[in-house]
Amino acid sequence: MKIGFISDIHEDLQSLEKALGLLSRENCDSLICLGDIVGFTLPFYRYIETRNADQCVKLVQENCQIAVTGNHDLYAVKKIPEYKAGFDYNKNWYDLDYDIRAKKSRNRIWLYEDNEIKCTLSDNSKEYLTNLNEVEFLQFDDIKIMISHFCYPDFSGSAIFFPRETFHLEKHFSFMKENKSLLSISGHGHPEGSILVNEDRFDSLKFGNYNISEGINWIVVPCVARTTRSNGVFVLDTSDMEFKTIPLNSIHC
Repeated sequence: MKIGFISDIHEDLQSLEKALGLLSRENCDSLICLGDIVGFTLPFYRYIETRNADQCVKLVQENCQIAVTGNHDLYAVKKIPEYKAGFDYNKNWYDLDYDIRAKKSRNRIWLYEDNEIKCTLSDNSKEYLTNLNEVEFLQFDDIKIMISHFCYPDFSGSAIFFPRETFHLEKHFSFMKENKSLLSISGHGHPEGSILVNEDRFDSLKFGNYNISEGINWIVVPCVARTTRSNGVFVLDTSDMEFKTIPLNSIHC
């Protein structure tokens, strides 16, 4: 079975349309979105005149069989993460003054008002984003896959931390084993290609084709949004346990 993955769209409608067209030509049996459908941050993205949060949510809703929420999606609907990575959010977190939240967070979690432009969402889009889970378990060809925007215990990517070594994923791998899942796929990292991590290796891989080794594996897929890094999509073939990452700038839609 071929499964197409998109992640980190960040309101980039043109790139999302291009990604969906590419995955259609790849003849994917199913499409999955790994979160951050919305969220436009001025220092990082380059399409302010064509950004369209509401239309991006609509296209994901229409084309993806399953989706999970990302940190920017949570912020857009002012929803506190379920998996908090040890941070004590107040129940009225978003009612607190920004300076109070900044002092409390002490650079442990992301705050958004300093550089994120507010997006416009329909009631349907707000409801869709609000109802997305932070983690899902899917069964394909006798393979149980865990999907999330980021890694346990911060599935939404709301904390300011990114793993760089295999031991940083100990809790994530333990969570996978507890739930009998040997493959986990996430977004959030915006790699130029993918990141493939098992209990022995932490590899940053360029765009291309790769095999997945036996045992437990965590894969981070590229972002759809145009940033200073190359963007792309991810295709998993569960019958051969192979995947490929395809840069969007390699094709013309």
